[in-house]
Amino acid sequence: MNHNNDKEYVLSVLARNNPGVLLRIAGLFSRRCYNILSIVAAQTENTEYSRILIVVSGDDRIVRQVDKQVSKLVDIEEVTVLNREEAVVREHLLLKVERNLQNSEKLVEIANVFHAAILNVQPDSMIVELTGDANTINSFIELYNPYNVLKILRTGAMAMMK
Repeated sequence: MNHNNDKEYVLSVLARNNPGVLLRIAGLFSRRCYNILSIVAAQTENTEYSRILIVVSGDDRIVRQVDKQVSKLVDIEEVTVLNREEAVVREHLLLKVERNLQNSEKLVEIANVFHAAILNVQPDSMIVELTGDANTINSFIELYNPYNVLKILRTGAMAMMK
């Protein structure tokens, strides 16, 4: 496989809320040696269904195969490959950074530039929250890295058609 032509695709999977659905999807990816970059699953407005958003890397052929094979699984109602230009795509980040008297003002300044929320301040650390696209999240993390990032929790991509 030529990795130079690989792109990231977001698959939106509507599945019945039954035990084992996520396991079957993960098993399919594992058996086929497809790599999941991120996966987010949550209940929809209808409690009988969950929406599973899977970000995969590959070429058009691979994403078509994944689409077809996931569609065949039990409890899968619909699989859509989202066009990023026609969707709102966001990630969520919680970041804990080392804080002291010397860097405190700078940490708050960076958070303000990104409109990040400061959730918790301790004498030696601070937790910030940010929602944005992958590039924004990556830039934010990069700016905090020199201040000793202690912990990062990051969701995968969540996406919704416009």
